[in-house]
Amino acid sequence: MAISYVRAIIGTAVLFATAVLLLTSTVSRVNSAANIPQAPVGHRQPTAQDVQSVQEDNSADQTMKKIDEDLKKKLNGICRGC
Repeated sequence: MAISYVRAIIGTAVLFATAVLLLTSTVSRVNSAANIPQAPVGHRQPTAQDVQSVQEDNSADQTMKKIDEDLKKKLNGICRGC
C-alpha cells in the first residue's frame, strides 16, 4: 500500500514537472516571436509611411484631365456631328 502512495506522488511530480516545462517553452516561443528582426530592405512589406499620399498624386490626375479635355475639343473641331 505504501508503494502505491509513492508511485502516486512520483507520478504527480512527473506530471507537474512536465506541465512546467511545457509552459516555459511556450512562453519562450512567444517572447522569441516578438523579437523577430526586420527583413532586408528588398523583402519588406511597405508601410503607410512608404506609400505616397493620394493628395500628392492629384497633380498627375489634373494634368491627364486637361490633356483629355484638350483632345476632346480638337476632335470636336474635326468631326462635327459624329
